[in-house]
Amino acid sequence: MNNQNIASETWHEIWIRKGNAAGNDLLAYDGYEATKVDMEEVAKQITKQLDIKKQDKVLEVGCGAGALAQYLDCDYVGIDYSPTLVKKHIEILNNSVLTGEAADLPFKDNAFDKVICYGVFLYFDHKEYAEKAKNELLRVARNGVLIGELPMRSHREEHLLFTKDDFKGWEISDGFYDPYRKDRFNAVSR
Repeated sequence: MNNQNIASETWHEIWIRKGNAAGNDLLAYDGYEATKVDMEEVAKQITKQLDIKKQDKVLEVGCGAGALAQYLDCDYVGIDYSPTLVKKHIEILNNSVLTGEAADLPFKDNAFDKVICYGVFLYFDHKEYAEKAKNELLRVARNGVLIGELPMRSHREEHLLFTKDDFKGWEISDGFYDPYRKDRFNAVSR
């Protein structure tokens, strides 16, 4: 695929294409092109912020092929809207993963101890969808939700931007991902 075709792809098309690629590099599947993030360190930070225990039932929304999941030690369930990434996740990690939408989660209220949505909200099409997704994460979580890497500014005009005011009442911290640490934030609800 040439650069002009890649530039005109929707986010959904990008994640479908990435899931069809060969190999076992989970970050290459889950990161957008030149992403260089230490997912093991991110998993440690998320585990600490949400106080994730081995016995906790944890849902990751926007789990992709499992770049974060591979480092989480808990009763894990993932969901992603890309069927190709879900298939890749199951093939590589053999986790329990479903295809579905963040704004319409197929789970009962309070079905999970903790819910993670890391590096996903920036790819939503609009704030209304993001608000529905946020409400769904809160609905299915009993004890905590972490939404990570919410951009306030971005190098890509396609990214959906947020302010800390969009998460009033949530605990706010700097993003985990350098070099964007000061341009992004995490929001935690308990």
